[in-house]
Amino acid sequence: MTDGPFRNAELPSRWKRYGQELVSDAASPEERTMHACHSMIGDVDLRAFSPLFDELKTYADRAQMDLDPVTTVETIFENHAPSPLADALQRHLIADLRDQVSPDKALRGALENTAKEWIGTTKNRLDEECIRARELGDMSREDYRKGIERNRETFAAIKSSELSGALATGNKRAFRQAIQKNAGVDVGPEE
Repeated sequence: MTDGPFRNAELPSRWKRYGQELVSDAASPEERTMHACHSMIGDVDLRAFSPLFDELKTYADRAQMDLDPVTTVETIFENHAPSPLADALQRHLIADLRDQVSPDKALRGALENTAKEWIGTTKNRLDEECIRARELGDMSREDYRKGIERNRETFAAIKSSELSGALATGNKRAFRQAIQKNAGVDVGPEE
């Protein structure tokens, strides 16, 4: 990938394509949003995250409750590879369990809050990439303004429930079809 504002960034190619969409008038807001969701899911090692989440779900669905669910949940996390996403999930889940929320409800809430946190963190990271691209001269002042505004709009449009649903099911292709380009001649960006 040789063009686009993120061409010199240390980002996967899917994020570099997203950078091109930020400054291109050909991409619709919906396309940018689906591309961002697809790229976020692509950043997750679902082979590591899914077994962790499945074990937590199995534990949360049990009929018998533990006297100290926090200890059990901490042990589950210790038995799986750490990652920023798993760490965020653990923080939210443990906080809810300490507030005496049932494990099932706590897991649902923790996953939703993790998705919201992840959306905010990713948005900020891409804002920083826009700033860096402007400083390197890879992005003009006008493209920078457009990129920052469109990045804000894109991440504001992401539904954390859809992202958390993709994580819960381990569906790496949850947003793939939505980003497929239409091949029709009459298809273009919305006015």
